[in-house]
Amino acid sequence: MRKIKVEFAGREFSLLTDEAEEMVEKVKKGLTESLAGLERYIGEHPMEEILFLALVNSVLERVKLEGKIEDLLSKLKEWSE
Repeated sequence: MRKIKVEFAGREFSLLTDEAEEMVEKVKKGLTESLAGLERYIGEHPMEEILFLALVNSVLERVKLEGKIEDLLSKLKEWSE
């Protein structure tokens, strides 16, 4: 297990992971992109609220992708029959 660091709003956050380096870099890039649009809320809202908003956005994206995957699998099943 190794520790990776991600910076947001001048604060450093540490994550522990066993993932491959390529996956770690993708995660860091995704975190950076997710948080970039939220920096404007710093000072107006507590950090916990900002990070919670980032988490909600991340889960929303995952749910949308899962729905798209289900739709594609359904279409694939229809085409294969």
